[in-house]
Amino acid sequence: MGRIIVVSADGHASPTVLAVRRYIDPAYRIYLDDLIREDVAYIGTRAMPARPPRLTLPVFDDRALVRSGGELGAADPDIRLEQMDAEGIAAEIVHVGTQVSQMPFFGVTNGVWPADVRAVGSRAYHHWLADFMAGCDGRLFGVADPGPCTDMDDTLRELEWVAEHGFVSVGVPGSTADPSLPALKDRFFEPFWSACADLGLVLSVHAGWGGSQTPVKEWRSAHDIGDGETTGGHDFNKLSEMMQVMGSPIRLGLQQPRRPMWQLMAGGVFDRHPRLKMALTEIRADWVPATLAHLDHRFDELHVPCERTPTKYFIEHCLVVPSSPHRAEVDMRDEIGVNRFGFGQDFPHWEGLWPNTLDWLRHAFGGVDETDLRAILGGNAIRFYGLPEAKLAGVAARIGPDAADILGDHPVSEELLQHFQRRAGYLRPADPVFVNEIDDMLEPDLAGLGIAAP
Repeated sequence: MGRIIVVSADGHASPTVLAVRRYIDPAYRIYLDDLIREDVAYIGTRAMPARPPRLTLPVFDDRALVRSGGELGAADPDIRLEQMDAEGIAAEIVHVGTQVSQMPFFGVTNGVWPADVRAVGSRAYHHWLADFMAGCDGRLFGVADPGPCTDMDDTLRELEWVAEHGFVSVGVPGSTADPSLPALKDRFFEPFWSACADLGLVLSVHAGWGGSQTPVKEWRSAHDIGDGETTGGHDFNKLSEMMQVMGSPIRLGLQQPRRPMWQLMAGGVFDRHPRLKMALTEIRADWVPATLAHLDHRFDELHVPCERTPTKYFIEHCLVVPSSPHRAEVDMRDEIGVNRFGFGQDFPHWEGLWPNTLDWLRHAFGGVDETDLRAILGGNAIRFYGLPEAKLAGVAARIGPDAADILGDHPVSEELLQHFQRRAGYLRPADPVFVNEIDDMLEPDLAGLGIAAP
């Protein structure tokens, strides 16, 4: 069978406030005391759901990867490489944000900061991440923050810089909500799309896209959805109960990051920029077939003036990366599109696979054809992001799992499977797609293009 190149298209990193200080424009270091206070509050509240629990360590931490401080690989390159090697991960696409530290001013988990401070913070993060990647032997590939985008010339200069320093992707504008920005369909963003296409930067839409910065005093405790000690705060059984009670408002929030996909389709962005690509990360994959079928129907019914159907746009431009893949999603791989399906470990977030990656893969992909396994676990990401396959094959030859390590007879304990369920909803069936809720978002987006529902 042979070694598999495993590429996690959903890893995360964040600098400590002390580490990022030297990258901050000196004129803006006056805000660092406020950022330190925000960091302390963040770690004690909003970061809690992503932290590995302590009371159930015997269930999942058999190699002491958590107990030895492995999550600090979010900010320390040596620890990061140790964790990647231990888990058989040859490479990662690195997104912003971890439970280890707060981001410098620009993220959706931050308190409210003005655009100029956010721009300084995102530039500082880019410079820190470039150095962090340089310390990880060419195995990490960054996703840049788009910044506030209020000064397009400044934004384009930053895109050129990140493309020259190992970044392969950038967030879609509006990653952090800003009501002063025009809609994505607006011609204001044409230089941004052109630059991304020319520089080979994949557009990234990650869970949480479009969230607003929130005053620190309004942050809620993570214990709203879990106890933090036995499930790491992410108790998906409790979250499912909340969804049954609250229903549509929660589901609409979960669908929000899928919205840029159809906005760029309907706005003709992919038609004008045929080399442009978009990755949809950590927003599951079970929604893809039914959602595309509904979009195909609505685009045809409303005569949306674009050259292809949403399904064809998805096939030609998109990759979906369901972090902590569910068995139900793997079973849907042909409907989703094997070649449009990537893998995300989500290190170091607790709802991800770390430190149980091999057991998770054994259960999720058991019985899958080896060709599909290799495509989903690494081949698709290598092709989509343009990663150095020969180099990563050499890494995999040293630390990667053999196909037989996953596809052979490797029972996973029921206790561990139930733990996967509590922290990531792993065992639940594919979620239903509520087309009326898609229309609640789609119709105003199309109306902005002058297309009204009959």
